[in-house]
Amino acid sequence: MKKVTAFLLILVMIMTLAACGKKDGKETEGAKTDPAMAAVAGKYDGVSLKLVGDDTPVDEEFSVELKADGTGTSTRDGETYKMTWTLDGEKFTMKETYAGLYIDYTGTLVDGVLDIFNGDPTNDFTYEYVYQK
Repeated sequence: MKKVTAFLLILVMIMTLAACGKKDGKETEGAKTDPAMAAVAGKYDGVSLKLVGDDTPVDEEFSVELKADGTGTSTRDGETYKMTWTLDGEKFTMKETYAGLYIDYTGTLVDGVLDIFNGDPTNDFTYEYVYQK
């Protein structure tokens, strides 16, 4: 009898844990999205790309899509990469997965203009990406 009771107790605990979390890829009730992130979510098309130390524009098609949950995708010349992002006021940060590595970007997001750098903005060999929503 003790084995049956223990088995039923374990079964109830497993079912309780399985009921928590996401269902069908959707957030469960009570999970919240940051309103500031939801307000800026969407697709941003690349308008300018250059090295900080060189005003010559780089010829490359690029865009980012920001999702309200802090995930998204970055696309450059037809290749798409997964990324995560945060927004603190106007301060924008992004971490992109590229060839198994993580690339950090920092910059600003103001009035639909995303201006980010893939390194130190004072380094001549850092790329500056500018996007428009």
